[in-house]
Amino acid sequence: MSSIDTLLACSAMIVLVLSSMLGVFKLAHPYLQDESSEYRTEINRRLAECLLLDSGDPPDWGSRTNTSVVRFGLAKPDSALPFELDIDKVTKLNQENAYHVSFEEVFRTFGAPDKPVRIEIRPLLDVTLNLASQANEGNQTVYRFDAHTTRSNLPIVASLSYYTIIRSYVVNGTTSTSTSGVASFEVSLPNSLNGTALLILFAKMDPRAVSYAVYPFRHNSSDGAYPLGTFVRLSPLNYALMVELLYLGEEIQSAKVFTYNYKFDLVKVSDYPQTETYSLSHLLDVSPMILAVTGLNESESFAEWVAYPQVPVEFGSDFAEQRDMTEAVSFQFLVGINSAMYECRMVVGDSEDDA
Repeated sequence: MSSIDTLLACSAMIVLVLSSMLGVFKLAHPYLQDESSEYRTEINRRLAECLLLDSGDPPDWGSRTNTSVVRFGLAKPDSALPFELDIDKVTKLNQENAYHVSFEEVFRTFGAPDKPVRIEIRPLLDVTLNLASQANEGNQTVYRFDAHTTRSNLPIVASLSYYTIIRSYVVNGTTSTSTSGVASFEVSLPNSLNGTALLILFAKMDPRAVSYAVYPFRHNSSDGAYPLGTFVRLSPLNYALMVELLYLGEEIQSAKVFTYNYKFDLVKVSDYPQTETYSLSHLLDVSPMILAVTGLNESESFAEWVAYPQVPVEFGSDFAEQRDMTEAVSFQFLVGINSAMYECRMVVGDSEDDA
């Protein structure tokens, strides 16, 4: 009888211990989840930083036109500054560039191809241009433009440098926005010219915070401006510009580079059927570069442009599913490209192995 009592007592103790353990687990489970979430967030943050601090393998994969990425990293090789990105690696993230890398190719190097990652890089300042009015005055047409400069939807004061190009003709000027972030200025073009013109504007908030906007418009023509990429495809890489002519018989009239302080002609280095290549000097100006090409398609005068580095750019997962968004973490970084500052947003989610 005593053995039965002992057995019943032991069974009761076991039930009490198990119940106690279950109660402790229920109490501790939210904290364990929080610790697990914090751990995954830290791992994702380190991954985001690694992509911006590591130059990858090979370190110069950005400037090579035909190479496989063994290890993905956006840092400029041998840079003395942290978060200084390579101009060509960033440019290759843009899917409109002929030399672009694919998302699948890049993230296969992680060893976790299902890891959702998104990279967004854009200038620090938002710049918009509007054509306010135009008037024919004798042998020229005067255009009046409004420029708006903002940062995080707030108006800012910025110094402006602008150029207008049509065919081989270029005119430039400078001004600044007011405390309300607005500036108005005039551009005059001779009526002896006609076709597509480009207004190229750079806005500088401080020595390293420089942004841009480009406004195409038709001069001496009732037609609207053509969409970007209608006549040529422009792909900058390794301080060269490849121009792919999209129609037979097209003729390039000029190829120029514009920065906040300078403008130069590009030098043609090769000329193949339907493809021309131009060299670009390593300019010391702290500024994005705008590469502009003008030409003729039969009697139609056109103007096309591309930024170098080719930003804004969005690369990677689109986080279309609700599950991806709820389990994703966003990190903000200030990065340098060609000495100018940009805003980089990294969105990292959990792979199946992280769950």
